[in-house]
Amino acid sequence: MDHATLARVIGIGRIAIGAGLLALPRLTGTVWLGSPAEQPGGQLAVASLGARDMALGAGTVWALGGRKRDPRPWLLASAAGDLADLAGVLRHREGLTSASAITTAAMAGGAAAAGVWLANELG
Repeated sequence: MDHATLARVIGIGRIAIGAGLLALPRLTGTVWLGSPAEQPGGQLAVASLGARDMALGAGTVWALGGRKRDPRPWLLASAAGDLADLAGVLRHREGLTSASAITTAAMAGGAAAAGVWLANELG
């Protein structure tokens, strides 16, 4: 798989995950975070994260659609969001289950690394 295709697949995955978080914040948030997502404030945070990821994924896919658009800013913005997620889970891990903290840290860290790597490879 070439770099552009991989970036496109990641962008589509970000759209799909974001749509789930936005459409069903209580369900997805409860599976992910536990009881905090049962509260309106937790649902707001989950839905907002979903909207962010949908926008970043859509921007990445759009940029890879041709017309000499540069996907690097979208990939780097995605990586920045993922690094913020990683920092957040590390800072607030005591409020999460071990499985949630580990899964979130691994996904956020891996996604951030992939975004930076792809931005570099596509540059």
